[in-house]
Amino acid sequence: MHRLACAFATALLASGLVLTSPAAAGELCLQFSGGSCDLSGDLGFFRFLGAKLPKSPKKATALHGRACGTGTTWGSAVRNAENTAIELAATFVCDGVPGMIGASLPLENNGVGTVHPGDASYNAFALGSSCDVTVVDCDTEPGLAP
Repeated sequence: MHRLACAFATALLASGLVLTSPAAAGELCLQFSGGSCDLSGDLGFFRFLGAKLPKSPKKATALHGRACGTGTTWGSAVRNAENTAIELAATFVCDGVPGMIGASLPLENNGVGTVHPGDASYNAFALGSSCDVTVVDCDTEPGLAP
């Protein structure tokens, strides 16, 4: 009986960890900003839903989600050949205006609060501005009700 209770408690604990873990949620949130970046604030927030990032070099996965609160975004993530980073690129539409983003997220040191290099454009299809890309907590998405 004691073993059954321990097994049940372990299963509950493990399922609780899986359900509350950000990685299990499969969401990736990024904030683009910086002095020379075309994006900032609400316009620079991207939430990729169900983001399953590639697990092998030279493999790609599709991304989709929200941009600037109510806009849409779609693109892809590719693990580089050196197996050191995920290269992300996406197109988005906010308030009927198109744009593009790109970022390089290292496989190590990429948790919430880390800052990485990126590029962006708004109202143009050319990555013309350099940005700081911060991995952020998805609960900070603009427009979310408390």
